[in-house]
Amino acid sequence: MWPLYAAGFTTAFGAHGIAANLGADSADAVTSLLVLGGLLALYDGAEVVLKPVFGTIADRIGARPVLLGGLVAFAVASALYALADSPGWLWAARLGQGAAASAFS
Repeated sequence: MWPLYAAGFTTAFGAHGIAANLGADSADAVTSLLVLGGLLALYDGAEVVLKPVFGTIADRIGARPVLLGGLVAFAVASALYALADSPGWLWAARLGQGAAASAFS
């Protein structure tokens, strides 16, 4: 189990360590640690809830289109997250990142 724990930690660190700093450019986007925690949790929540949905879609149309679509969607959501200048866009982009991650993971 320890290799799985290490892989999970590495993935979470990559997904959240960088994302925790991207909202820092807008003074009103991340106003507290609670808001930051919510942004980080939104990614995982969307990923967990939508994985079965994208798994079913991948079973029907094939894994490659779902994986590639998820990667493209993740790149778009990440660009939106980096450019977001208001709290609403930041939350929407983070939700999009989690949804897209569920498609390619």
